[in-house]
Amino acid sequence: MARKGRLALAALVILALALPFAAAAQAKTTLTVLWFNDANESDVFQKTMADYLTAHPNVAIDMQVIPFKDYENKLKLMIASGSPPDIARLASAHVPLFTSSLEPLSGKPVFDQLAKGYFASSLALGRDSNGRLMAMPTEATANGMIVNKTYFQNAGIDVDKLSQTWTWDQWTDAMKKVLKANPKAKYGIAVDYTTHRFSTFLYEAGGRFIAADGKSMGFDTPETLDALNFFKKLHDEGLAPPSVWMGSENPQELFQAGLVASHVGGSWLINAYSQSVKDFEWAAVRMPKRKINSSVPGGKFIGTFKDSPHKEAALDLIAAFSDKAHNEAYCRDTYNLSARKDAKIAYASRSKDFAVFTADLDATPAYTADDWKSPILAKLNSYIREQIVDGLLGQQTMATTAANVQAKGNSYFAQ
Repeated sequence: MARKGRLALAALVILALALPFAAAAQAKTTLTVLWFNDANESDVFQKTMADYLTAHPNVAIDMQVIPFKDYENKLKLMIASGSPPDIARLASAHVPLFTSSLEPLSGKPVFDQLAKGYFASSLALGRDSNGRLMAMPTEATANGMIVNKTYFQNAGIDVDKLSQTWTWDQWTDAMKKVLKANPKAKYGIAVDYTTHRFSTFLYEAGGRFIAADGKSMGFDTPETLDALNFFKKLHDEGLAPPSVWMGSENPQELFQAGLVASHVGGSWLINAYSQSVKDFEWAAVRMPKRKINSSVPGGKFIGTFKDSPHKEAALDLIAAFSDKAHNEAYCRDTYNLSARKDAKIAYASRSKDFAVFTADLDATPAYTADDWKSPILAKLNSYIREQIVDGLLGQQTMATTAANVQAKGNSYFAQ
């Protein structure tokens, strides 16, 4: 009996020692995910990661959706209080704001490998000043051109073929033929009234806002002057409506009404025009080339923080979300461009148009993102637009515009 008692006691001791480990194995890690929505992104994120959560039954997601207007302050407060979320969705402008708190992804083998599959310009928006990747792209935006294809057909122009290799001059010649063949079309092109959209021409001309070393302006150059003068030429020759940049008219409404033959805007126009344009055939086409083809990158990101309570589990989920299959599913269901070079997405509609914007994004230099991450450019944004308008109005030369922007920007660098 004594021997049996000792065996029973030993079994109880073993069971007692094993219980904490069994409990730990069964305990759930609940990842706090802070999110903002443009449309249905939080729902799509959870749907996309359902297979991951099934394969990792000890991981759960606590999705906290915050209105975008409150999002930045909410995240700042959480970080300041020492309780950041495990995972956060970030706009490109958020990345530099929270860089000091984000957990670096560079140097972690899984993310170094994942990064090889993404566009350089998209990754650049997620890097810090030392080039370390701090957040992974979830979806991309890009600038590009959408045309009234019916108008080109009426002018006898195969715009799909021509736009594969066209230059600024070839595009200008085509626009004149289009306007002649379509009396309803009053103008050839409408460009959104933003410095960001103008910068598409700047980059195609080989220019940039900030010098390569990031320590001064790089705007007052022959390349910039080429872009500015071409933009003025569009207005002087009546190819661009003065009512957009020198008035308050909405270029999207002009395109929808058939008053302009092409629109340079963001990739979100694909969704907008797929719903609103019913009277003519339209399509996305490659931006006409000057020195290079280029777009301007944007998008959203996902990251974790140095002080996140479940950082390792968060990193594992972010890595899974960033692989090809999960990224494709998320971008397909949110109707967004992917920042992955290898993405092959069959959207519910307009897949060809998404592919065109993606091709321009693929050709976009990484330094375009360095410009738009700069706090100096953020300060200059409205000033640049005002200076361009002064040039369009003939109140100063475009050379003066370039020199003024250069001087104003360098005054910020000197502070």
